[in-house]
Amino acid sequence: MDNASKRITIKDIATQTGLSIATVHLALAGKAGPKEETRRRVLQTAKELNYQCNSAASSLKRGVTRIAAILPALTQDNLLYYEPIWRGVRAYCRDAKDFNIELVELPYVNQDSVSVPLEAVGRARGERKLSGLIVLGDIEPEAGRALRDLSDQGVSIVLVNSDTPEVGRICCIQAENYLLGRIMGEILLGRTPRGGPILVCAGEKSTPANADSTRGLNDYLEEHDANREIYALHYGNDMDRLYRRLVERFEKDRGITGCCSVTARGSVQLARALVDTGLAGRIPAIGSDVFGENIENLKRGVFQNLMFKNPYQQGWLAAEYLFKHIFRNQPTGDTTIFVKSEVVFQSSISMYKE
Repeated sequence: MDNASKRITIKDIATQTGLSIATVHLALAGKAGPKEETRRRVLQTAKELNYQCNSAASSLKRGVTRIAAILPALTQDNLLYYEPIWRGVRAYCRDAKDFNIELVELPYVNQDSVSVPLEAVGRARGERKLSGLIVLGDIEPEAGRALRDLSDQGVSIVLVNSDTPEVGRICCIQAENYLLGRIMGEILLGRTPRGGPILVCAGEKSTPANADSTRGLNDYLEEHDANREIYALHYGNDMDRLYRRLVERFEKDRGITGCCSVTARGSVQLARALVDTGLAGRIPAIGSDVFGENIENLKRGVFQNLMFKNPYQQGWLAAEYLFKHIFRNQPTGDTTIFVKSEVVFQSSISMYKE
């Protein structure tokens, strides 16, 4: 019987290498004991024999593996973007239930922003025997230092949506934010050939994803129309204030020729301001992400496009990469993994589900 038609076991590797089963087990598990030369020989033989670790059986032996998700609580505007991320994480963990995974949900509320606060990381530190964390990559400095401590203690961390490498994460799952910003710049520039300012709902300055999108937009305009003025409105959690600022800006400067938002909740207020100032459909506008209100505004012509960042897939992949790292000691390769991001048109709405 050849290797392709039977399951290769640790015993087979031990026979092939002339080593004990215990030594092979330690080498495959990356544990102390075997010399480095022995470890390399075991790994090479395992590869040649197409050995696949029975992760489900191993997980049953080790008991419950606990991972935690530190993501914004699903309140008000957080539902628009972060609810699909939560769903993606939960769905993967359900599918991996045979591996004895326990998902500990640690939602947080930050009054000023969506950034992960120190209190949220403190709750994770209080949990017993956590093997891994899925964390929003927009992190307050003190919380970042606390996460670094957990990483140094052996807790595997995967970031989602934004990247903060200094916390010691194994990888970050995110949309191609810089590229999406450039695409918004190209679309708006092509639809506003007569010039004039472009208004951007730029989100929180401290959020890497928002900063990357805004930088992509700025870079594209700088490269192709260096004289084009950009009005960047930054904001935290006060959406009513953002709405008032948008209305004030639109009424003050009727020369604005195009606009966009790099965030989901900013898109809602941008559409509202366009309608209330009579500019809906009169100037090109681009929203971010696919959800009920944005879909309706795309259908009505308030927006001409939506930028889809695939938050569900971000959550799913974050859980998948964490799982592979914990159970299979599988390296991620690239430390930044981009999900497929797309431009949505009226004619393609039917391809997307909320």
